[in-house]
Amino acid sequence: MNLRIIHDCDPGNDDALAILVASGHSGLELAAVTTGAGHLEAHRTARNAAITLSYARPVPVSAGAVGPLVRERLVAGVLDQTSALDPERPDLPAVPLDPRHSVELMADTLKAANKTTIVCTGPFTNLAMLLRAYPDLASRIERVVSLGGAWGLGNKTAAAEWNMLCDPEAAAVVFGSGVPIRLVPLDVTPELGIDADLAGEVESMGGPMAGFAAELLHSLVLTFRPGLLGPTLMPLNDPVAPLLAAEPALARWAPARVEVELAGRHTYGRTVVDFACRAGMPANCEVAIGLDPRALRRAFLDALRRLASSSSNSETPS
Repeated sequence: MNLRIIHDCDPGNDDALAILVASGHSGLELAAVTTGAGHLEAHRTARNAAITLSYARPVPVSAGAVGPLVRERLVAGVLDQTSALDPERPDLPAVPLDPRHSVELMADTLKAANKTTIVCTGPFTNLAMLLRAYPDLASRIERVVSLGGAWGLGNKTAAAEWNMLCDPEAAAVVFGSGVPIRLVPLDVTPELGIDADLAGEVESMGGPMAGFAAELLHSLVLTFRPGLLGPTLMPLNDPVAPLLAAEPALARWAPARVEVELAGRHTYGRTVVDFACRAGMPANCEVAIGLDPRALRRAFLDALRRLASSSSNSETPS
């Protein structure tokens, strides 16, 4: 039986790839896509998700949170002026947006089944709002699988990873909710980098979806700026979350107590990952401490190949 998921995201090019993977993976049933502000403003992330779903299996998609719970909104901004989903793309088709707010779509989707996993590849704002508005629905969340946080260096500030920094208060709500969580931090995703062969394999699948996915991969590579201590290849990042939701054995996991720093002058938004539970609090999270990059690469390509095959007899989006 396939794992039923809601994908909450902020597309963005790697989020778009994650949507395609979630739609194409043979072990997943993508039930809905919800969006919020983060990588871009909320209206653009919703539009980008609607564009992406025009190349995938149709599911409800809606716009959600326009900003964090309590702080001023951060927006990563336009990173790539020439391709993929960072600039405006009026040339690409899009499915209609569901009129429901993302929190309402999440609630209705959870009510329709006994258990659903929520895959988060953006800030936790929609999920925190859901848990506050519908606390009785927490029991219907089988697990949250989140791409975000770090036990080491941040990627936006010295201490904080982008998705967590966008709404630390929302992250604190989610980590304190008691819902089972698997966290995929940025410390492990560099094990799966985007190289020319990966983009070439995707492009060789043929058809509109493969061309779109290859464009997303090329855009990610173009926007990547290696740091002094960072990886030499752009990590695949967001698609790892749905892949590990479907196939958790492709990572090594360790229990930890994860808290989010809400007061530190230099550490605001940091995920404090305590593998030893030194503060005396029980573990509230399973944290990925290593990946099987070859198997994940195969799973990524298999999901896109399956999606390309399923759409090979359909009309080209226009």
